[in-house]
Amino acid sequence: MNNLPAPDSPTLAPLAGEGAPDAVPAPAPKGASNEPPTPTRPRPGSLPARLIDWGGSCAALLLMIGVLLWPAPVDRAVLPGVSDLSDLMISHWPSALVLKDTVAQAHRLPLWNPFYGGGRPLAADPLAALFYPPTQLVNLLDVRDYFFVLLAGHLLLAGLGVLVLGRLALRLSPPAALVAALAFMATPRLIGHLGAGHVTIVQTVAWFPWVALLCWATVRDPARWAVPLGGALALMALAGHPQMAYYGGLLAAGLSLALLSVRGRTAGGRALAASVAGLAAAGVLAGLLAAVHLVPLLEFTAHSTREQTVRSTDALDLLPFLGALVGFRIPSPVPHEAIFDPGLGILALAGVGVAARRRAGIPIVLGVALVAGLALGVSSPVYRLAAAVLPSFDLFRGLARIWFVGLLGIALLSGLGADAVIAAIRRSGERTLAAVGAVGGILLAISLIVADQGLAHVDAVQPRIEPSALERRAAEIAGTDRIYGVQRNVRQLPAVELHVDLADGWDPLLIQPYVTFMQRAGGYSFPDYELAVPPFEVYDPGYPTSRAAQPDARLLGLFDIGTVLSRVPLTDTRLVQVDQVDGTLIYRNQANAGPAYLVAPGPGGRLPAFADLQPLAATVRVTARQAEQWSGTIDSRGGILVFGTPAFPGWVARLDGQPVPLLAIDGVLPAVHVPSGAHRWVYSYAPASVRLGAGLSLAGLAAGPAWLIGCALVVRRRTATGRPRRAPPI
Repeated sequence: MNNLPAPDSPTLAPLAGEGAPDAVPAPAPKGASNEPPTPTRPRPGSLPARLIDWGGSCAALLLMIGVLLWPAPVDRAVLPGVSDLSDLMISHWPSALVLKDTVAQAHRLPLWNPFYGGGRPLAADPLAALFYPPTQLVNLLDVRDYFFVLLAGHLLLAGLGVLVLGRLALRLSPPAALVAALAFMATPRLIGHLGAGHVTIVQTVAWFPWVALLCWATVRDPARWAVPLGGALALMALAGHPQMAYYGGLLAAGLSLALLSVRGRTAGGRALAASVAGLAAAGVLAGLLAAVHLVPLLEFTAHSTREQTVRSTDALDLLPFLGALVGFRIPSPVPHEAIFDPGLGILALAGVGVAARRRAGIPIVLGVALVAGLALGVSSPVYRLAAAVLPSFDLFRGLARIWFVGLLGIALLSGLGADAVIAAIRRSGERTLAAVGAVGGILLAISLIVADQGLAHVDAVQPRIEPSALERRAAEIAGTDRIYGVQRNVRQLPAVELHVDLADGWDPLLIQPYVTFMQRAGGYSFPDYELAVPPFEVYDPGYPTSRAAQPDARLLGLFDIGTVLSRVPLTDTRLVQVDQVDGTLIYRNQANAGPAYLVAPGPGGRLPAFADLQPLAATVRVTARQAEQWSGTIDSRGGILVFGTPAFPGWVARLDGQPVPLLAIDGVLPAVHVPSGAHRWVYSYAPASVRLGAGLSLAGLAAGPAWLIGCALVVRRRTATGRPRRAPPI
């Protein structure tokens, strides 16, 4: 027989009465009727009562979501997370448009995004979350409705996760579990990031409670729950924010260690080994399932600005953190990153929970304290120790984002506190409980709504997606050439709408050799991590590189940049002003070499240096130019054919139908040797990383059912031989 821990254990608690048999009524006194009285409401524990409990809780979560995102649920002209500087409008919406248009027109997933940053691998872009299943909803919905469903749906997912986690693992009553769910779903930090347009943060964080729940279930019954845990971990990784997925993985690892320590003490060595095997299998399965995104992402990261320049520098002192915890918010140009308070009502309930259920509460408090030490960043010895031990832990910005894990713990503590308060009020009678519970619940919801006031940034959509007069005129002048804005004068979303390619652009991952080249071509220098080309700082529009830079027309022309925009006059004589719109000057680049051109080789037939790179007089025609494939013809006396787009792994070249070695001038300009004569050429994107990742993910899809079938066969064999199951069902 299994030696399970006590019912109020915070780690392996049984199911809070779920599935418990109904009480058997005592026999009626002699002469009295044995017919039960007609019930006025469903009995506790009965199926109707459970449906009412769960249905009411879901309705309360949906109501809170509607209030937080109001008036977006009823007004399609507005959307949460909308502002000129939000990630939603700068990056997520353009990526969604690229996906939607490619699927509608080419009936396949797009793998390359040519519209900004000179071109980037879309399959590897975390912000695109291309292989996250909910992302494909954009092919069924209007883009505005898609983002509303995505944001509201993940808030609901987060709330439901805490609701189930509280009910099953902590044995919370339905009202107390609802309090915990609301505390996490409506925590100001999450709503603040939603308001900043951080779609992938919201998506990833929504999986935290589900990962915690399935870790708990897998330790209890690895045969049954290892595969769902692997699926949840994979979805968390595919949701599109590597940093938050990393922190979610730390949550899973830390919780698993705590659960296994209890498992080893209470259930014996064989049960512990089975639990370890189940958790390991879940981890391997998660890696396989998410490989379709992780393999291209690792390749992109290795060639990105982030790999070269990002090191953790964020630091926060203890006293400001403690003040922020109780509502004294830290002034910051990025306020969503400086929110730590869960709301005073939630914090008070969490304190009650620790005092009332110390056995369950103290381990959670210790976990929250550990996370707080990590959230303080490089000023904390806890962080410095973790950075010395954990791989790549010191390669993130926004170190306080790990506080989402702490907020999950505080939400669960508030559920424990709510349970204690409910138990105390119940002693005064059911009517008192109903009245006080209703008033208390309303006050708690109001306190969360007030704490979240304005954080969702619900605003009008149309002004952000409508191309301006400048953007329309620039697109008209550019034609098929690339546009370069000295101050990033064309927004990325209108660029996708107008189908024009930008040499500039913003994204956390940019191709490092291209960024280095554009410093030379753009006439500026920037030694730190670049979020944009050029490094126009989002929160400091007066950054000097955007005012004083003077680009080099010849170097810009090597990347097919035929149109240049600037709010200040440019001095290169090869840049000829052709128009001015709303104070922005529009120039044509007379030194544009075109999308493909021939250059002379260097000494000994080697690749030439940039200083010697001059297009030759040769007939190079581009007959077709799509996002992932260029084709054309060339008639020359031989030389080096250069493609005016950033070099990146996965691009391949063919000459007269035969593959040819692809070279890269200074690591940034792709080129091939071409013999004399007339030839047909094709330059296309066919990344091996995506094929490898897809193959591993298909293996994961097969491995999951194989694990379940194998475990079922083992259970059947044990049943046939009379050996009992070692793990109790959840």
